[in-house]
Amino acid sequence: MEFAESSPPDEPGLQKWWIAITLFLGTLSVGLSVSAVNIAIPTIMSSLGTSLNRIQWVLTGFMITRTVLIPSVGWLGERVGDRNVFIASSSIFTVGSLLCSFAWNADSLIFFRVVQAVGAGPLLGVSMAIMFEAFPRDERGLAMGLFMTGWSLGPFFGPLLGGYLSEHVHWRAIFYINLPTGLLSIVSGYYLLPRTRVKSPGAAPLDFIGLVTMAAGTVSLLLALNLGHEEGWGSQLIVSLFVASAVFFTLFVATELRTTHPFLELRYFRDLNFSLANILIFLRVFGFRGSSFLLALFLQRALNYTPTETGIFLLPAAVITGLWSPVAGKITDRLGPRIPIAGGFAILIFALYGLSHLTLWSTVTFIFVLMCIRSIGQSSLNAPLNTVALAAIPEGRARMGSGMIGMTRGLGEAFSIAVLSLLLERYAFFNLYSIPTLQGAPFAASTRLRVLAQIRGLLIDAGQYGLALQERARSLLAHTLINQALTQAYQDLFFLIGVLNLGLLVMALFLRTQRRAEP
Repeated sequence: MEFAESSPPDEPGLQKWWIAITLFLGTLSVGLSVSAVNIAIPTIMSSLGTSLNRIQWVLTGFMITRTVLIPSVGWLGERVGDRNVFIASSSIFTVGSLLCSFAWNADSLIFFRVVQAVGAGPLLGVSMAIMFEAFPRDERGLAMGLFMTGWSLGPFFGPLLGGYLSEHVHWRAIFYINLPTGLLSIVSGYYLLPRTRVKSPGAAPLDFIGLVTMAAGTVSLLLALNLGHEEGWGSQLIVSLFVASAVFFTLFVATELRTTHPFLELRYFRDLNFSLANILIFLRVFGFRGSSFLLALFLQRALNYTPTETGIFLLPAAVITGLWSPVAGKITDRLGPRIPIAGGFAILIFALYGLSHLTLWSTVTFIFVLMCIRSIGQSSLNAPLNTVALAAIPEGRARMGSGMIGMTRGLGEAFSIAVLSLLLERYAFFNLYSIPTLQGAPFAASTRLRVLAQIRGLLIDAGQYGLALQERARSLLAHTLINQALTQAYQDLFFLIGVLNLGLLVMALFLRTQRRAEP
């Protein structure tokens, strides 16, 4: 049995644009908070007098909760309506943000961040679904571009605002920056979002087994990825978590394929377009978030940028992403998804090849131009990939598809940081012991003495002297070798991500361009 709150508006007019603005405010609110907190972690740790191991759960708890709850938007939307899910999610997230500013210790802050995540998870999924269905079929590429604009700008403006507020005001102030956008999204959502048809609460029971196995598998996997670097990837805890994740996901798949009303409709993956689009989204997010992580590390560790300076430097790329995403969506509507997807991957490959030649002497202009080109390539992919994935499922089921896409994206982000942190460490270690004899670690005794003598001479010319001169020379030599090894590691990983994108470009050629026309 179904009942209707009211019918969605049919006028093309301004309605879709008001909806787009409402959803933009909601996604921007989440994006600002996520990235602003990241940059304030050292200040928060010092203020609350806690350890790094403890404070990292401010980030980990939020990320795990958000990722687990993103797929719930399909079940929730069918029972209470997309509009109500958006308003409730925005309200929970905004209240959670306010509570975070009142946190009196690390445990309370972790708990309030989990409250934030309870709102953030469904909000992102339902926003994509509402945006997709608010626009006519020939403008859904534009809709996906507009959706990505809000989500893309937040993570770049967040570090800039978070760095400034934590440095010049107080770390609690970073939880106020998303309150205005959160409150506006709630009010505009109440008045502007259309009321949609929803199912009676008894129409389809909750797939409790599917929910529990999916949540258990996701939590185990994300915990393993986040704790692996600290505990050791071969430790008993991490291996057990990976095994538990595999077992729970196996049970989840078996359950979902047999039940009549699954929590996640895995049968959609039988469609080639939906499967390929999700694989491309996962690996695209993995590559882009990973390269962003490496670029931020290079700017701060190799070029000695402060976090605030790094945020300012990355800001123009965010603006490019926000402006180009709707353009890429419009191109998708006019020419189909294949051209912007192929072009986006080609641009990313070019930019990553350039970044694989970064050195400590690379000019700011060189890095800035490559960074902006990379943003154009990335924003060329968002709209067409989301459009292809959502167009592959039956009309009116966008909320289920958006939840699955959101989970794919969240897992891609988690894998990127974990895997590339490990690879950066391993590549740097390998490079340190593979540098040519005249430049690196395996010096012959005579060569090492000659290099140290030259460094001592430079220090004396700089006015330094004393018994510690030899120790300073050795420290400078070690520092130089480590920097060289790390720089080579950055180059290797940028090249590796470029090769990954080349493989994705080939994979994208198998996407079908026609859209499903199911009623």
